[in-house]
Amino acid sequence: MKVFDLHADLAIAIGKGSADSVLKEQWHERFKQGEVVYTSAASFFRGDESWEDMQQTVRRVKKDIELSGAQRILDREDLKDDQKDIIYLMTAEGMCGIKDDPEEKIQWLYDQGNRIGSLEWNDENALATGNWGDPARGLTGLGRRAVKKMNELHMIVDVSHANEKTFWDILDASELPVIATHSNAKKLCFVERNLTDQQMRALASKGGLIGMNACASFIHEEKEKRTAENLAAHARYIADLVGVSHVACGFDFGAYYKDEEEDYDIYGPEQTQNFINGLRKHGFSEEEIEMIAWKNVLRFLREYML
Repeated sequence: MKVFDLHADLAIAIGKGSADSVLKEQWHERFKQGEVVYTSAASFFRGDESWEDMQQTVRRVKKDIELSGAQRILDREDLKDDQKDIIYLMTAEGMCGIKDDPEEKIQWLYDQGNRIGSLEWNDENALATGNWGDPARGLTGLGRRAVKKMNELHMIVDVSHANEKTFWDILDASELPVIATHSNAKKLCFVERNLTDQQMRALASKGGLIGMNACASFIHEEKEKRTAENLAAHARYIADLVGVSHVACGFDFGAYYKDEEEDYDIYGPEQTQNFINGLRKHGFSEEEIEMIAWKNVLRFLREYML
């Protein structure tokens, strides 16, 4: 079954790039094996990058996609149910380089093709506060201006790395639904990056989506239980809590940044169908699996992206 992956650290996978496309040379076949047809291409920023660093990374991601020969998702017309070839949705993970003029700089990110963005990674920056930051610090005045500009552009705000204070501040500030591109249920795996029931209810009540994250330590606290089937258990829990229409995929595959946990069955894009089979084992119908795999994201983007 084809899949839309809302979070892929492809800037890290691309690295410094080459004369040819890293995506085409190293990843397109793996996407094909896993039936990942639609995927994000995240430009990742840890927290110490300058605005110039951000621009360089975004340009590198855009160039590699273009060299690969693949299409990008830029507006509703690019969202096709019958898509067969890989297509990319550019996203920004963290905006630490924006220390002033957020309207101008977010406009630049949008003009380059980014259609989803998180204000922070795990860091504290001029806009917002991530999971490693001061729990009493949330969205700043500049951050509220950033959210307003993103709403104006219909550039979707991603709350996956926001601390709880920032999460609630963003929900208050945003006039459009927000998404958690790669977060699981804290009830099933108690780590800071996963979401509480209260957070998921609030996000869903505003029409948002939650993408299931294959990062091993976010699936289960016990290493031997970090499996595709147990990731599907998060989907089951969230669907029962807020409805299947709010569940999506945002795998954050370890293969892109070569983390140390390679010995499990949902590490790279070629293993995506293990998650789909896990959904079947957890009692989802084929129609519901299609919703989680790709239909929910296309519906959401068609409704809220320009």
